[in-house]
Amino acid sequence: MNIYRELNKIIEYIEEHLEEKIEYRQLSKMIGVNEYTFQKIFSLISNVSIAEYIRNRRLSNAGQELSIKNEKIIDIATKYQYNNATAFSRAFERFHGIKPSEVKTRPEKLKMYTKIHFDEIEEHSQNIEYKIVEKEEMILYGKYKITDNIKISKDAPQFFMETERQYGCPRIWNG
Repeated sequence: MNIYRELNKIIEYIEEHLEEKIEYRQLSKMIGVNEYTFQKIFSLISNVSIAEYIRNRRLSNAGQELSIKNEKIIDIATKYQYNNATAFSRAFERFHGIKPSEVKTRPEKLKMYTKIHFDEIEEHSQNIEYKIVEKEEMILYGKYKITDNIKISKDAPQFFMETERQYGCPRIWNG
């Protein structure tokens, strides 16, 4: 499976359904993983969360529509899955830097958030060299540390140094 090709299919699905409620469960099924894993994969590869991507695409499209169509703000808000004009207005102003009511007079301020496209090119080596090596039986033990994406750059080196001190393991961390 080419993950980039599958993510491009998900992006197309999102584009076709921006005006509808988008279920992460449905998106995750498209690549055969659970919702949590899908959200992590999308975020790691695209550098933006799936929620932020969908929100930004909706707000970008809403800005364009408000600038060229004579529709009410509440109608556009509802169309792009906002429950009320206040929530839409706040999100719109955070994204575009102007209020929805200012779009007609200041269209140059609108931001465009374009559709993501993932490069699908895969390069594979034709030959894989390997050899089977027999080793003596060994017992493996595991140790872990709970962390998150923000603290990992500090936690990982500390974890490996503590493990090395405690168990005398050879240093494997080059951070």
